[in-house]
Amino acid sequence: MSRIQRLMAPVVAVLIALLASVALAPAASASTHPIDITSYKVSDQVIMSSYCRKVTVTMTTKKQKDYKESRIDVDITRGRDLVSWASSSNGKTLSRPQICPWLDGLGKYTVGPADVDAGYTKRDTWGTYTDYRYYTDHTKKSFYVRAKSKASLSSSRKGRTVTLSAKATSLNLDWDEYRAYNPASAKLQVKSGKTWKTVKRVKLSKGKATVKVTSSAKKQYRFTYPKTATRTGATSGTVKR
Repeated sequence: MSRIQRLMAPVVAVLIALLASVALAPAASASTHPIDITSYKVSDQVIMSSYCRKVTVTMTTKKQKDYKESRIDVDITRGRDLVSWASSSNGKTLSRPQICPWLDGLGKYTVGPADVDAGYTKRDTWGTYTDYRYYTDHTKKSFYVRAKSKASLSSSRKGRTVTLSAKATSLNLDWDEYRAYNPASAKLQVKSGKTWKTVKRVKLSKGKATVKVTSSAKKQYRFTYPKTATRTGATSGTVKR
């Protein structure tokens, strides 16, 4: 071996070792989910006409250090039916989904799950570039779509007998107008001090009910019923007899 070969041999050995270590070194581990949806925020909707409407849905996310970009498509369902969707191209802002109560119905709606196409920074022996993960995010949030309901109460007195006439109506989506409604758990109440006490639980027929109470003194009365999954609750104005 020549003098030059003897001098170069250690250098060549070091270079070979370095190249081998680079070639065999594993690539940095990448996130399986570069972006995760942690929650949604959406308000219950009160429907006062049968027209379609846009619903505001916001989301919060958690991004990994290697997150680069994303496309997110979120399902909006009622029961098992897909009724609308929302999308995000930046992992921050969701488009406003449209719902049509006359077509999709009233009641409980669900936001999620979401299909995620997320880009992340990938580094390997060939350099740095953007790669993608495709997965489903199963975060969900429910909200209710309820038709607006109304309550009214009128009264009359004859001696010690007070007659209270209650009436309930609710938006009918087929006719796009308020029609008779027979809510469950309806109550006639009287004011006692600063609180309201139930005089009688009322069963309505064709949206109406009449109740007679006995009282020599003037008192304040009201008619009220709670919300359901498909209808808002309502409380009438106060009458004094």
